[in-house]
Amino acid sequence: MVQNHLLQLLSIVTMEPPHSMDSDSVRDEKLRVLRALKPVEEREISRVAVRGQYHAGVIRGASVPAYATERGVRPDSTTETFVALKVEIDNWQWAGVPFFLRTGKRLADRAPRSS
Repeated sequence: MVQNHLLQLLSIVTMEPPHSMDSDSVRDEKLRVLRALKPVEEREISRVAVRGQYHAGVIRGASVPAYATERGVRPDSTTETFVALKVEIDNWQWAGVPFFLRTGKRLADRAPRSS
């Protein structure tokens, strides 16, 4: 979800208006944003990223299992089902503005949110 949908959405929201609406111009502007993403140093990862995996619980009155106990999932799986990232775009327009990207499975709310 992060790699495909959230970065696509981030690039569309923050790109400069393309010179025309043809696919090449739109792609070029989105690519400019992605290239301007500020790299995260390894020592900073715990400050800008959170990963998690859902546990057993109750949704709308029904019990739901933990991810690691779902059918087809290895009990020792470390696959994340939730990711939150703080990213920055290093260009004149967005310098210093944090963007918070969040996605996950089995969240309490399915509506998109902006932070």
